[in-house]
Amino acid sequence: MPNKPAKYGIKIQALVDARLFYTINLEVYVGVQPAGPYAVDNSTTAVTKRMIQPISRNVTMDNWYTSVPLAEDLLTQHNLTVVGTLKKNKPEIPDDFKKKGREVYSSLFGFGKNHSTLVSYCPKKNKVVLLLSTMHNDASVNEGTPKRLSEIISFYNSTKGGVYVVDRLKLNYSVARTCFRWPLRLFFSLLDIGVVN
Repeated sequence: MPNKPAKYGIKIQALVDARLFYTINLEVYVGVQPAGPYAVDNSTTAVTKRMIQPISRNVTMDNWYTSVPLAEDLLTQHNLTVVGTLKKNKPEIPDDFKKKGREVYSSLFGFGKNHSTLVSYCPKKNKVVLLLSTMHNDASVNEGTPKRLSEIISFYNSTKGGVYVVDRLKLNYSVARTCFRWPLRLFFSLLDIGVVN
C-alpha cells in the first residue's frame, strides 16, 4: 500500500474522533464485489455515507475522500460539515487555484453555493495546497503567525490526526501474534482497536 509503513496489509477505513481518538465506525475494504445480493458500492462517496451514520458533527477527511459533490451532499442531506484537502485533478476546481508561482504563505479564497469555501494556500515556492470547507464561510487569515495560515487550515491541522494516532497506538500496544492467515490478522487488528478504545 502506498504511503504506509507496511508493505502489505488489509485496508480498514475508519471513522475516528479527533479529540478522544475513539474509533466510532470502521469498514474492511473487500474490493470490487460481484453482482448479487451482497454487492456493496466501495466508492469514496458511498463509504463516507455509510461511515457517518452514527454522528452529526463535522467530518475532517483527506484528499482520498474529499470532493465538492460529497461535501454539498453531506451538508444538505445529512447536516454534516466537511473540512478536507482536495486533489488538484478535480473538475470543480478553477484553474486560478491550481496556479503555482504565487507569493509564499499567500491564500486565495473562493466561495460557492451551499456555504462551501475553497482555499488555495502556497506553503512554499511552486507548491499549492487545496482545502474545501463547508464549516467556514469567511476568508480569515491569522496574520500574527509567520506562515499566515487561514482558519480553515488551522482547523484541518488540529483535527486531521485521529486515524494516525489510533494506528500508532495500535502498533505500540498490539496483542497481535505472527500469523499468515488474513482472518486471524483481521481479528488481531480489531482487538488492537478495542484496546485503544
